[in-house]
Amino acid sequence: MGRRLNLKRCGIPTSIWARLFIAVAMLEVFAIICIQGYVIKRTVDIYRDGTESQWGFGVQSGNSSMSITQQSFIVYDVIFIVAQLFLLMLCWEAVAHKNTIQIIAATLFNVMCLVYSLIQYTTFYIHPSQSAGIFQNDYDMRILQITTMAVYSLCSIAFAMLTWELYQLFGWKTYKKLGANLALRRAYKWHQILLTLLKLDIFFFISYSVQLATLVLRVSDPETWVQIGVVIPGSVLFLVLSFWALKVENKRMMVVVIVCLGLSPAYFIYKLVRMNVGIDRDNDPYLDSRKYLTFFVVVTLALVLVTVYVSIQCFRNFGTGLKEAIADYDARKAQLKANKALLANAGVEQPSTVNPDYEYTEVHERFVLE
Repeated sequence: MGRRLNLKRCGIPTSIWARLFIAVAMLEVFAIICIQGYVIKRTVDIYRDGTESQWGFGVQSGNSSMSITQQSFIVYDVIFIVAQLFLLMLCWEAVAHKNTIQIIAATLFNVMCLVYSLIQYTTFYIHPSQSAGIFQNDYDMRILQITTMAVYSLCSIAFAMLTWELYQLFGWKTYKKLGANLALRRAYKWHQILLTLLKLDIFFFISYSVQLATLVLRVSDPETWVQIGVVIPGSVLFLVLSFWALKVENKRMMVVVIVCLGLSPAYFIYKLVRMNVGIDRDNDPYLDSRKYLTFFVVVTLALVLVTVYVSIQCFRNFGTGLKEAIADYDARKAQLKANKALLANAGVEQPSTVNPDYEYTEVHERFVLE
């Protein structure tokens, strides 16, 4: 019994499909971290004779563009690892909260990781760049890259199958506490979608900014420190304020969010054109980072456009009673949980009318209506 309570405190539901979903995510995290850790070691070994890069990790040759390219391989591997930790967080939170929308988002995110691994393999072996050519005869590296793609492919299939099962399991529970009000159910659906999109926005924008600052810009370039010291923390703060505006239904702040997000596509389109049009081949700052940055820019641009649309839908639903319904459910849930704890401490047997499938977790469910 104690073990079961501990699992609930960790947010792990008792459903076999939910636990399989978490198990697949944890196995994938373990496999990818091990693979990418060894890839980093192989990269460092290959360039062992080089000198330290401008950022204090990786290596560089005499050519400055080559130093960024060699260093970039390590940055990409680190992004793989961070992406896996982010995916585990998405999966854990989605399953603990029975959030079918975030479960679907986690599955799609895993597919995007697969695409990212395909881009990396293409850069190394199918259309290798000048600096990536050094890996052509390294069969260990080739096997590691293929293994990474295989792991992502198998886990994507497993996630897709489990997502369907979890949708069947959790789907009917998601909105039942809102009653028969279809408008509230619809508003809550947009609410959950926006929460999930904002989480993805944070990951992709920070990943893009880190790559841009460390792989393209120079330490001596003021834009580098503006990107690191202002743009990245400012963007995170802005997205956190977006969460707050959504929670409290602050219309003025949400208008600011919609306007700022609506203007941001201009920047991403500009960067997309600048990276791919009119580049001097003899002085190409995007030598090996072009494919990766293009991928992140395109995904981030698509996410921002969808986020703007969903934000407008949520703004239109402000004042319809969703905030009050969430607060009311949270209060009733807390009271029922307290009553159950008192009955358990008093040794009183639970009434048979209590649904045995209804379970609570100790995870903080700020926006969750099971």
